[in-house]
Amino acid sequence: MDEIFDRIKDTAAKARENAERIAKEVAKRTSKAITQTKLSFAVNEAENKIKDVYTEIGKALYTMHLNGENTNDSFAASFEQLDKLNEDLELINAKLAELKNSVKCDECGAYNANDAEYCAKCGSQLNHKEAEAEAEDDIDSAYAEAEDDDEEVIVIDPKKPE
Repeated sequence: MDEIFDRIKDTAAKARENAERIAKEVAKRTSKAITQTKLSFAVNEAENKIKDVYTEIGKALYTMHLNGENTNDSFAASFEQLDKLNEDLELINAKLAELKNSVKCDECGAYNANDAEYCAKCGSQLNHKEAEAEAEDDIDSAYAEAEDDDEEVIVIDPKKPE
């Protein structure tokens, strides 16, 4: 009888270890999803700031035009601000693309799915850099290890509430 309880105890311990491993992978993936969401919000915020600067430039330029003023050097500060915002936006997009395993088009700069052969924006053929083969997902490995376990596993089907 003690042997049966020991086997149940060992099986439960292995199941707990597998569940912990799976929970860690789920937490890792959740963290990645949260990071992607934050970066997407940062992209939207940067794009909105860029639009605001464009609007300010347009209004000021039109006002100067109406007043008959020269507009040559009046917008240097706004243009510098736009340059900085565009640089920030490119960095954020690059981080987001890295998280999503996206491929950047060499022709137009658009990001595409990693398995795409051609750019969805301009149609150019994408250059896929040779990536090192990655190990299987931890969660898949955890499931595979749990399924391949030689130990006898006791499966208990929970009853559904009536």
